[in-house]
Amino acid sequence: MNVGTRLAAAVCAAALCAGCAGLPGTERASVEELLRAPRLEGDYGEIQAALDGWLGQSAQLRYPLNGELLSPFLMGDFDGDGVQDAAVLYTATDVPNICLAVLQKDDAGAWQVQDAVEGLTDTVDTVRFARLQEGGADQIVVGYTAQQADSYLAVYAYQDGEIDDILAEPYDQYLVEDITGTGYEDLLVLDTDAQGASQIKLLTSDREGGFRQAAVMGLSADRYTGCASLAAGMGAYGGQYLVLDGWTGVSGANLASVLLRYNEQTQQMEPARQIGADALYEASLRNVPDLTSRDLDRDGVVEIPTQPEGAGLINMDQGRRMDFILWMDYTSAQPRKSFGLLDEELGFYLELPMEWYGILMLTDGPAEDTVELRSQDGEQLYLTVRVTGLADRTSGWTRLGVVSNRLVQAQFGPDAALNDPLYRLSRSFYIL
Repeated sequence: MNVGTRLAAAVCAAALCAGCAGLPGTERASVEELLRAPRLEGDYGEIQAALDGWLGQSAQLRYPLNGELLSPFLMGDFDGDGVQDAAVLYTATDVPNICLAVLQKDDAGAWQVQDAVEGLTDTVDTVRFARLQEGGADQIVVGYTAQQADSYLAVYAYQDGEIDDILAEPYDQYLVEDITGTGYEDLLVLDTDAQGASQIKLLTSDREGGFRQAAVMGLSADRYTGCASLAAGMGAYGGQYLVLDGWTGVSGANLASVLLRYNEQTQQMEPARQIGADALYEASLRNVPDLTSRDLDRDGVVEIPTQPEGAGLINMDQGRRMDFILWMDYTSAQPRKSFGLLDEELGFYLELPMEWYGILMLTDGPAEDTVELRSQDGEQLYLTVRVTGLADRTSGWTRLGVVSNRLVQAQFGPDAALNDPLYRLSRSFYIL
């Protein structure tokens, strides 16, 4: 760097420092404050300013790591008066954990902090709203994580200007669903005890503002070693059902499913009547650890994956695993819901026409990273699937989606016949 350049840099640095030090009525800004995000505009900016004024310092806004709500600002009706309130996730210099503050507008339309509580750890994993209690108020459900990988679930209610922490539970997974059919949502909390056993609790709000608890049985100790996932959804003829995916098998790495329904008379979760527990276990037993039950097509029904008889693996020498999968709704008299191809390596599912179920053979294609779906005698080609680079623009292929930085494409074969007018190859790709 020459002398002139060094001199210019020094002048600029001095001017910057002078500008920072010379702001009227303020102290010299710290490095931390210089690195803060700029002040927000509109309601969010006014909410942040009101919080800073109430604290007497600049709050550090904290963002959830996962979930649908990824903002530190939570807007909802927290006291049920029909007027929107605000809540903020933040940290302050004198508090080690994340805090939650609730603000409301005063008669002049200015935001004012009403109350604040300290959370359970210094990191928020997820946050969402729930209607767990009678009335029109939103409760705030926060999942906290700690450096030791422990997670804690907290539920906050706001009434008469005060925040109440009405629940605090350790958890591995949780669901917010109307399991009991009351019209209000319930909490399903999955946790692992000190001995490594899974515990599943159904927590329903009572009239005193707390929760009554019901144990969720179904994963028998002689068959399952733990719970892998929870999923809840509507049944084919109404009513709410719960699907538990449990670890099973000699190695404990296989999955099988349990289907439960809430019994209002006993106030317990019981096995559904549509299919016996033994029959469901045998049908849903699968050797793909990530293949959990889910609402695949987002129609409110939880589909349970099964591996059809005769489904096979290909490319075993290369370690690439692909298989046919049949997703079932066992609350229906016609349980077959979706049939298709699972790529275990990349974690995607390609739905195929149901009319192809039972007539296909899965083979390697002639080109690298291609597979073919043929008739079981190998003579008829129905579909070719390939995985290529993102820059591939070869004509004649239908783009399905991108997974793990690879482009997945497919092409119908000359013998493909479709009787289902609603099937669209371009809308049949799911990342699991």
